[in-house]
Amino acid sequence: MKENGVRVLNILGRDYSIKAPASEEPVLQQAAALLNERLSDNQQRFPGAGIHELLVLTALNLCVPLLRQDEQLREVQERLTASVERISRQLQS
Repeated sequence: MKENGVRVLNILGRDYSIKAPASEEPVLQQAAALLNERLSDNQQRFPGAGIHELLVLTALNLCVPLLRQDEQLREVQERLTASVERISRQLQS
């Protein structure tokens, strides 16, 4: 397969063709597996929901932890920057 070939991902029983480098295939497969797992969970939690609603609910459920991680990363970066500045000041004294 070419380096920038088409990868086929199966989500909810439907194949989706994604153009991506071969190096991205493992992470794309993992992402599709995670998405399918979460969609399946939401299908059980919300049996009356249609595909569109399931996708929206699942996307929201996946985005919340990402936003929390981003906030935690910003806090860690701020603490690290403050520590580096404090150490620099001490070394200059």
